[in-house]
Amino acid sequence: MLKLKKLPYALTLSSLLLPSVLWAAKAEPELVNAIRDQGLNHSQVMQTLQHLTDDIGPRLTNSPQMREANRWTMEQLKSWGLANSHLEAYEFGRGWTYSHASIDLLSPRKTTLFGIPLAWTPGTSGTVEAEVVYLDAVTEAELQQYKGKLKGKVVMLNEPVESTEPRREMSKRYSAAELSEMKNFDLKAPDSNASPAEDSIAQRRKMRQFNQAREAFLKAEQVRGALFRSFWDGGPIVVQGQNHRVGKTFPVPALMLGAEQYNLLARMLERGETPKIAFNVEAKFYDEDVNAHNTIAEIPGAGDKPEIVMLGAHLDSWHGATGGVDNAAGVAITMEAMRILKAINFQPKRTIRIALWSGEEEGLLGSAAYVEQHFATRPKPTDPKEREQSSWMRPPSWPLTTLPEHELLSVYFNVDNGSGKLRGIYTQGNAAVRASFADWFGQVGDLSEGTITNNSTGSTDHVSFDKVGLPAFQFIQDPLDYFTRLHHTHVDSYDHAVPEDMKQAAVVLATLVYNASIADARLPRKPMPTEASATEKAQQKELAEKRRRSKERKALSDLSGAN
Repeated sequence: MLKLKKLPYALTLSSLLLPSVLWAAKAEPELVNAIRDQGLNHSQVMQTLQHLTDDIGPRLTNSPQMREANRWTMEQLKSWGLANSHLEAYEFGRGWTYSHASIDLLSPRKTTLFGIPLAWTPGTSGTVEAEVVYLDAVTEAELQQYKGKLKGKVVMLNEPVESTEPRREMSKRYSAAELSEMKNFDLKAPDSNASPAEDSIAQRRKMRQFNQAREAFLKAEQVRGALFRSFWDGGPIVVQGQNHRVGKTFPVPALMLGAEQYNLLARMLERGETPKIAFNVEAKFYDEDVNAHNTIAEIPGAGDKPEIVMLGAHLDSWHGATGGVDNAAGVAITMEAMRILKAINFQPKRTIRIALWSGEEEGLLGSAAYVEQHFATRPKPTDPKEREQSSWMRPPSWPLTTLPEHELLSVYFNVDNGSGKLRGIYTQGNAAVRASFADWFGQVGDLSEGTITNNSTGSTDHVSFDKVGLPAFQFIQDPLDYFTRLHHTHVDSYDHAVPEDMKQAAVVLATLVYNASIADARLPRKPMPTEASATEKAQQKELAEKRRRSKERKALSDLSGAN
């Protein structure tokens, strides 16, 4: 094992200029200390977070704010000395922003309501006054009972919901017992690379087909607007978006109301009253360029064609707030890790590459496009309707064809579960990486428990890599109030990020990336994904049928109990 001579240096407040340190196969204690000092005592993570949230604001994919976020992160990484800082494009769809939204109840009493437009829905071209009706339809046949009855109306499209507030724990950190329990492998958990269940795919297709039919019906009936209900109560409004593709966007202005105000309108209708509202939405589409972009930059490795260590987070957010913990926090943490490694003048063996994704909120689109451009491709679905779906929502197509860079990637680390401390990591079933992770987390054992679980986690950009057989990992993070109060809501702002947690996360991440970049060999991989055999497909189909029948039996049982 090659061990290079240690180079003396001093790291002080007055001078952070260090002599270049050549790569070694074993972590140098002084460099581990330098990472900690730079990240804990000279941190810039909160300044980065504040600029992304307070100055740039919401970063809806392909909006002007997102384009500014791409530009600023590219330039900021370049200013820290990173090489090859650039943007990579992929086809996305329409840009969209809104600058104003108001909604007032006019009768049977007057009050101001609060609603946020759904992304990619049109504006009103001035204030609109209209009666509110409830559209009680879940099939295309049921829509027809409203034919000729909706012209000039505003339609409510969700059922009212009972309060769940007392059942929500607002904020928490993982206990030692919970972290210990995570170490146990769940033998019943599905394979992270398994195809979606056939019943799940069928249900999504059915829902998609109905939504498209409902949108066409609303347009044909000349509806003036639509109201949706936030699925949380207690204040936060969860707001997302409709279809962003050109020619597919929602046909009428649509607003998301808080659950309590939505329920108020529903109760008025139940009493036989006719709510009347006035609403005004100023929104704009941007169709000049349908491409969205990922921000890429790196610290080059040694040699002509070095292997690659990647880290990343999604830069885009929803538009209801400034996306503080989802996911400006992850972006600030990953950028800070790169800044730390560059500030200590570390020269890695492997290239260290950061990727800040767009399109994550619409289905991991940016990371999926990057993986397809650099690492592996699959045939496009022949069904046009399937092509409209995100890759993670449809069954994988075969064959899987790897590209030359597939062999070069050692690991991808993703940060996307809020601003909480990094308490450990999910291996996605890749048990062979445990020894390396245990060693690397040991260097920050006073900062993180380093819990390693062989279980998988999903719904973040590491999945795009994992699906093509590449080692890709998401961290175990303290949830705080990420999923209970902030996730996709109108209160997700800078205020809810915890500075000390952010510093800890950046130091832990930088330490793991540093070790991965100097390791003797790239991290071990799981077996490559393969197409299910005829027998396996038959078993999956049988399981889907069992699930369907079980749901039907439960529905009949519930109905009998109610009677």
